[in-house]
Amino acid sequence: WWAIDNVEVAEGNIQPIIGLVAGEDFDGLVLGSSVDEEVARDNVWTKTGPEGWTIDDTGVPGVGDPDQDGVTEWAGWSFANKDWWVETAGDQNRSQFTKGVGTIAIADGDEWDDQPHAEGFVDTFLSWPVDVSGSPARTLSLHFDSSWRPEFDDNYHQTALVTVSYDGGDSVEVMRWESDSASPNYKPDSTNDSVVVPLGNPEGASSMVVTFGYVDAGNDWWWAIDNVMVIEGAVQQPTSS
Repeated sequence: WWAIDNVEVAEGNIQPIIGLVAGEDFDGLVLGSSVDEEVARDNVWTKTGPEGWTIDDTGVPGVGDPDQDGVTEWAGWSFANKDWWVETAGDQNRSQFTKGVGTIAIADGDEWDDQPHAEGFVDTFLSWPVDVSGSPARTLSLHFDSSWRPEFDDNYHQTALVTVSYDGGDSVEVMRWESDSASPNYKPDSTNDSVVVPLGNPEGASSMVVTFGYVDAGNDWWWAIDNVMVIEGAVQQPTSS
């Protein structure tokens, strides 16, 4: 059994959880047939995200040219069935992402590099617009499940980042993971992680765009995400001096 007594909540500056502002698990997406991958399947892959979501692949070498874009499925962010991704990539610890279920969002430089491509680094961005009208200042946080496997070498410096923009303003970086173990932003192997990122929403903001960036990547490893949410509440507020 478990018995407790005399439970108190101390007055402080932590707000209670208010609730879910927006969320997406990608499982409602219509998936199509694979293109280049050796494990050919139907209903496993798409570049078409949920309503409002956009992918910017203009920084992917050779994108749009089937002969120069590497493995087409991974020429930038894509949405795919996780089990198929694990199988066609030969696993390599991708199956450790047990928090990701069904369809997930994937940026995989390792798989992309398995076919010829134009010279350069993979820079790809996945953006999500969210209505945040009515949310009190500094109460929003981004929650998501993540699978990240880093690699750093002379050619590629796989980096993950999250930026946020309010009401069409400039983007502000709120998270950065780097593969260089000497960097203060180094993120070691985290293939089955749950991540919380405070978003610092300003007073009066009505719209927000969250962007997941996968940059300076090539024949490295991957970053995959699932169960993305914006939560209002439970964020520590600044204290007066």
